[in-house]
Amino acid sequence: MKTNIQIIQEVVDYIDSHLEDRLDAESISRQAGYSRYHLSRMFTSITGLSLHTYIQRRRLTEAARQLVFTDRPVMDIALSAGYGSQQAFTVGFRALFRTTPRAFRKKGDFHPLQLKFTADGTDALRGDRIMDIRTMESGPIYLAGYKKNTRLGFFVIGQCWRRLHAAKHTIPNRKDPDFLVGLNDYTKWDADADRQPAFDYYAASEQTQPGRLPPGMEAKELPAGKYVIFRFRARSTDSLQPVADYIYKTWFPQSTCRLNGHAPYDFARYGEEMDADGKSLIEYWLPII
Repeated sequence: MKTNIQIIQEVVDYIDSHLEDRLDAESISRQAGYSRYHLSRMFTSITGLSLHTYIQRRRLTEAARQLVFTDRPVMDIALSAGYGSQQAFTVGFRALFRTTPRAFRKKGDFHPLQLKFTADGTDALRGDRIMDIRTMESGPIYLAGYKKNTRLGFFVIGQCWRRLHAAKHTIPNRKDPDFLVGLNDYTKWDADADRQPAFDYYAASEQTQPGRLPPGMEAKELPAGKYVIFRFRARSTDSLQPVADYIYKTWFPQSTCRLNGHAPYDFARYGEEMDADGKSLIEYWLPII
């Protein structure tokens, strides 16, 4: 007897092996041996996406891959992705990637938006539930907050956040009061520091410009540069390690992005406004070239 997790994984496998074929909820439900209603509810509960949305995101991601790495005509790619016309394909593609298929091909950058989902039964924060991925150029970023080195343990991160929440209202020139920043600065990275990876961590707020800070706070300036940004919803207390693992181990190897070796840091922007489930918008920024 299969578990529901196993059934959803089989559905995911079936979808991936039939991305260029006709796919609809009715035929997939028959394949899974479930009613359309119950399969749709279970799929959304486990993956965080509706069946239709997941199929569309997977098809368009693979279409984007073909635009960059093959010479197939756009119309052929559109038909393979389940679109009856190039115009309809362009509308769907632009909605997901914010550009036309031809412009995407000309630029030549592949940023996979929806890789294949892995159903493991956990409700933990995970990379394959990332809502949106984009790249952008940014000017210098000015941060002000509290810094600790993780040499003694990751509990120091919580100490930084508690101090920041108590004093964030005293930071001058706050740029966006709706977001706070957690910065991992690997400039003095020590992977063998008594078996505890050591790096500087900042819990901070972004400033429009540097200003005089309250006692105990530190300033940090990040240089102007290009970033790839991953957006998703989660609780601020959730560990971002699963997302980081997904990005570095799964997403980057399949993308054309290259990390900026002269910018040894990454950071997360945490939205302060929470929904009914206690989740807020989180952005994970990585410097690229």
